[in-house]
Amino acid sequence: MNVLEVIESCSAGVGRHVIGLCRGLAANGHSVTVAYSPYRLDEAFRRFMVEQRREIRFLPLEVRTEISPVSDFRGVIRLLRVIKREGPFDVIHGHSSKGGGLARIAGRLAAVPTVYTPNSLIMAYPDISRQKAALYTLIEYIFGRCATSRIIAVSEEERELILSLSLVPSNRIMVIQNGIEDRDFEVSPRESVHKDISQEPLTFGSVMRFSAQKAPGDLVEAFIWLNEALPQLPTRLVIAGDGELFAKTRRQVEECGLDEHISLPGWTDAREVLRELDVFVIPSLYEGLSYAVLEAMAAKLPVVSTSVFGMRETLCRVPGNIIVPAGNPTALAGGMRRMATLSDTGSLRQVLRRIGQANHDYVRAHFKQSDVVRRTLEVYWALCRQHLS
Repeated sequence: MNVLEVIESCSAGVGRHVIGLCRGLAANGHSVTVAYSPYRLDEAFRRFMVEQRREIRFLPLEVRTEISPVSDFRGVIRLLRVIKREGPFDVIHGHSSKGGGLARIAGRLAAVPTVYTPNSLIMAYPDISRQKAALYTLIEYIFGRCATSRIIAVSEEERELILSLSLVPSNRIMVIQNGIEDRDFEVSPRESVHKDISQEPLTFGSVMRFSAQKAPGDLVEAFIWLNEALPQLPTRLVIAGDGELFAKTRRQVEECGLDEHISLPGWTDAREVLRELDVFVIPSLYEGLSYAVLEAMAAKLPVVSTSVFGMRETLCRVPGNIIVPAGNPTALAGGMRRMATLSDTGSLRQVLRRIGQANHDYVRAHFKQSDVVRRTLEVYWALCRQHLS
């Protein structure tokens, strides 16, 4: 099979999704071409392109995130040239709103079956204006009805939103949840896991892109509140990652006077960060299905999360995880406090580790990357058969 993957946001969860899918497709002997925007590349995607340059074709597609009729028209023309030059393609798969839009327009014009994975629709953002939500809904409706063979939602809640907005007929949407690689289940706990809290502070933390969506400031604010509410409990906070809000978050940490208790190490090996944590916290305002949470669960960590897509249907399967309202630092702090007071300090880490072990077992059973590739291929093959019939 010859597949064209189209992506504009080559970073964070969207980039991670495309990396895992393309690696799996290439490993199964399929021909893969990735048309990508060079403007939003993170280090993981750069490494992916270097490592897979002999197995996968990478073609730069100069498009921006913002809606621009002129720029987007040029992007479609460039994509049509790629289809003509590198094709014929059996399936075109677009990722996120811009990549999905360009892929579906080009696919319709080239008469190639198209698949779209939103990886979190912007209409799910809690603070989006009604005018902006209406505009994006109209665009998605037109593309969904006129130029989409299948939509793949990464959570049941995302599927329900798509159906509630009537973006596509129900028979054109299916759910394929994100998955993680086998190596992500191999994170070993730190040596201090059996130490008393008085010997080693209780460590909360997260791995994220410092952006408005991920709300790093809410996590810092929640930790400040937690520190005031439980002054007798030694605690730490580690937030790894980088992004446009990193400098602002660092200033917030410096101004609160808790910089000795809060660490912002920047981008680093997520597996090493997870080894240092007792509790993983996700303060996001919206998600599709967070890879960071799946990795934390695989690393045997309990989770405190905001109530965003994918989290309710995943974390609630394991008793002990805590879900709080999004966009509310006080509620987030309350969830962290509940986690910190599940037991006395002498046995708290053992209680947390039992929740984490249950998380690990659940994710291992339900969120394998190999299953994501297999089920996506089933969608591709079904569309090819339908197209030829």
